[in-house]
Amino acid sequence: MSGQEPAYVGQVERDLDGRLWAVLYLGDQVVHKEQVRSLRKGRRRVTDLVLSAADVLAPSPRRSAPAHLSRVVTPQTPVARHRRAPVAGVH
Repeated sequence: MSGQEPAYVGQVERDLDGRLWAVLYLGDQVVHKEQVRSLRKGRRRVTDLVLSAADVLAPSPRRSAPAHLSRVVTPQTPVARHRRAPVAGVH
């Protein structure tokens, strides 16, 4: 990280009334806050929020030149992989 990139932090918080919240911070500021039903769901939601925020900031991939396949495909005759063992009494 170069220091200029924002750092997202997420955590599950409990308010004075006992409700749980998934909170996403950018530095000191609250970016997103939503109520969750359990600590487990809150942790999952915080993970989703942080990863989504990181995806938004990620630069789009750019190709400098088109990718060409250098593989030549030639049709081949199928080969039997397994041969059945002869069964006694069956012709």
